[in-house]
Amino acid sequence: MAAGRRIRFTAVLVAVVFALTGFSSSGHGHGSKSSGSGSGGGCSSSKKRSGYNSNSSSSGSTGGSGGSGKSTPSPTKSAGAPARASVVTCAGPGRPQAVLTVTSVVDTARLVDVPVVFQGANGVVDRTTVRVSLKARETRTVTADMSQKEKAADVGTCTVGTIS
Repeated sequence: MAAGRRIRFTAVLVAVVFALTGFSSSGHGHGSKSSGSGSGGGCSSSKKRSGYNSNSSSSGSTGGSGGSGKSTPSPTKSAGAPARASVVTCAGPGRPQAVLTVTSVVDTARLVDVPVVFQGANGVVDRTTVRVSLKARETRTVTADMSQKEKAADVGTCTVGTIS
């Protein structure tokens, strides 16, 4: 048990050291002048800033983030849903809609689709999808209307599906 903790501690310590020293795997470490996607990396500091000097002899850029020393995640990798949602009020007798709060978890404006399932004692009563326009990190309250309003009395729970 102690060996496992020691290994985890070492892994966390290595990650912290890399983060603090600006370890980068973008291929532009150590002030290289390559504009390709080579396989370099390593610790970078003031060397990365040298690409912004006016006397640079290369037409390529040496750093994508201005030499901040911190690596940034690739925008092509998906980290999950762009927003999260929760049910504030579910549909029920005399109320053929659900009220939701939807919160953006990304740093850009997005248009997201929030699927809502209206469930009753015998299974799914109705489904709908609400399209929500969100600014970066914004939270909005929206209404999800049932398409089969006459079945509102059969609804017991409302659930949110996978947001896209």
